[in-house]
Amino acid sequence: MKIMLEWAMRNRPHLMPEQLQFPPNPFPGRHRTAAPRRLPAAELKAILRACYAEIDIAWSRFEEGRAILEKNPDGLTDDRRELDALLVETGRTVGGIMPWCDQHPGRRSYRSIQRHGGTRMLAQYLHLTVDALVPFFLAIAIQTAANPDSLRNIGRDCLASHPLDPHRIIVDWAKPRAGNAVRRAQRRTFDKRRRYSVPNLVEKVLAMSAPLVAHASPGERDRLFLIRGNRPKGVGVIGAQTLDAGIRRFIARSNEGIAIWNAAHPEQLRCPMRTFSPVLFRGSVAIEHYHAAGGDIRVAQALLNHSRASTTDLYVRGPETQRMYEKTIASLQHRLIGWIAMRQEAHGVERNIDGQFGNSNEGSAEAFSHICINPVAGRSPGSTQGRLCPGFMSCLSCPGLVIPIDSRHLARILQVMRKLEIARDRLDAERWRSIYAPSYRILSEEILPDFPSGLYEAAERLIETLPPLPDPE
Repeated sequence: MKIMLEWAMRNRPHLMPEQLQFPPNPFPGRHRTAAPRRLPAAELKAILRACYAEIDIAWSRFEEGRAILEKNPDGLTDDRRELDALLVETGRTVGGIMPWCDQHPGRRSYRSIQRHGGTRMLAQYLHLTVDALVPFFLAIAIQTAANPDSLRNIGRDCLASHPLDPHRIIVDWAKPRAGNAVRRAQRRTFDKRRRYSVPNLVEKVLAMSAPLVAHASPGERDRLFLIRGNRPKGVGVIGAQTLDAGIRRFIARSNEGIAIWNAAHPEQLRCPMRTFSPVLFRGSVAIEHYHAAGGDIRVAQALLNHSRASTTDLYVRGPETQRMYEKTIASLQHRLIGWIAMRQEAHGVERNIDGQFGNSNEGSAEAFSHICINPVAGRSPGSTQGRLCPGFMSCLSCPGLVIPIDSRHLARILQVMRKLEIARDRLDAERWRSIYAPSYRILSEEILPDFPSGLYEAAERLIETLPPLPDPE
């Protein structure tokens, strides 16, 4: 329609009642991509709870198999159990990797294998499998907020000691799209004293995948998440489709456990686990950190290892973030209106954690916030000793500052400027330059020119009636 109207205005102006003007973007947001699905904190915790339960089972099963192999290093004994015989035979004849049923030596062992859950279950006693890998992968993905494909190809040398804290371990991985000429490091630190921290999980995966390293291709032997794939491929890094299939089985097993729990605890029902993908973890974890930091996007930016905050903003957008924006804007508007109206109860308005407003114990500032005795002491939050406190001239430097254009406010400004001019001749030059000169410059160069000359005569008469200001020190 816009193209047709523009053509008519150029070629048939007599048919148009008037020349139309179109805005640059008449329908803003029309083609904007919808906000991706995010997992709330409750779902992330439920996934982690299910992962930790399966991690304990998989690790205990692997330790049991390792103990059996270490107990019988030279062969079989007469008092062995059937499971011991199967594991020792596999570890001795085929290099510690569970073969397929039709490749297992001896057909009579087929029934024994089936009695113990089949080759997929027995393999978990010997090495890492898809079903055992999935809970480790999901738990590490949530804690690191890493890109799923980058995490899938993480190296076996991803752990490094922290140079300052002996209780923390650095987890490092590569992200192909992080940077152009110079790749940015993707790393986070974790406390190894926590049972399910990423370093402890990685060490378990290292042990469980160690029997597979020698059977992998030379180009993939340095990867962490190794599995025995389909028959043509052999041992290698877990593929994306194989991982998705393992996650679907993980969700099915978790929902079976939830159904058993709900039947046994009808008063404490748990919601079934919804279908999810690891690609949802990165944005979901970033939003939780963003909200916990009170809307500080730098926290989410550091978590996601982004070079620009605009990239992080694409991850944290959503309904909850929009409500936080609206609450913050409402708080600033409330303070601004209270300042303009000069209401006594508006001084010191603070927003509490529920978004309500209340009065703080701080008094109102006089003489444009110049009430601090030593603004370079560094005692205020966010200030540094030896440098001017950012809150000292916060009123004058506020981008939302509103000054009514009338003789009363002009008189107040002129009174402050003359007080500062007198202090310039009385105080130490360096002190005046570092503390009071910025305020004087804002008053004289940015605020005073906005007042019309016709108000100066009335303002001069009002100066004598104003309360005296304290002398700057």
